[in-house]
Amino acid sequence: MNAIFDKLKNRSPNTSEIPEPPIENAPQEIVIVKPIEEDAFIPAEVKPLPLTTDTKTAFETLIEKEIETMLQFIIRKGKKIAAEIGSLSETKKLSHKIVLHEMLRETIHPVTPKSIDYVNQYRDKSNSRVVLLRIKIVRQFTLIATISVLLTVLGYGLIESDIFTGKYTFTDIALFIINQLYIVATAFLGVMLYFFPKLIKQLDGSTLTVHKIPFYWMAILLGSLSAILLINTKVFAPYLIDDTLLHNLFIALACGFVADILYGNIQAIAQL
Repeated sequence: MNAIFDKLKNRSPNTSEIPEPPIENAPQEIVIVKPIEEDAFIPAEVKPLPLTTDTKTAFETLIEKEIETMLQFIIRKGKKIAAEIGSLSETKKLSHKIVLHEMLRETIHPVTPKSIDYVNQYRDKSNSRVVLLRIKIVRQFTLIATISVLLTVLGYGLIESDIFTGKYTFTDIALFIINQLYIVATAFLGVMLYFFPKLIKQLDGSTLTVHKIPFYWMAILLGSLSAILLINTKVFAPYLIDDTLLHNLFIALACGFVADILYGNIQAIAQL
């Protein structure tokens, strides 16, 4: 009886075999892998970086650049390099570089590093010749010279022909305008005949700089205006040959020469 009673007791409805559900958001156990040391937040000692001994100043960099530019110019022109220059070319002392720089400047005078750099930017890919039409002032000179030649030839042909006395009739105003255009064209042509070769020579010798270009235009303007005035007044007509075109060209060339000397002195004073 007791065995049967025990089985009935164990099968009682108040007992349940369902496990209890787990508790949500249960706190996780914090595990410290490595204990925090007391000196963990103290910054480590910062060691100073080693100072470089080959630091160059802007002055020294400029000296080295100009030395290289002048040496390349001397080699390109086939000039003789003195033994002193060759011995100082590999120096690392600033004092020796300054001495080398002065020796090179004396060797290439009147060329300067600035003028070499200005002309070099217009060289071809092989760096052997200067492309003249890439230079703005050369294109402008070419245009002025071409227009002057055309107007001079046209004016000379109209004045020397019998078109004014033939079947065509021109008023005095038209004759005056044609004559003045001819004189202006001849004056500019004569001045350009003086300054154009001078410009090409400076480009070939690498003596032209951007600072000289305004003086070119002022000299051309002064020479042309002077030539126009002298041609109209016919001051030198008794002393020249009996040819109007040659008169005008000779006077214009002389005025260009005087203007070049005048503005050359002004330019030299401005650069002091």
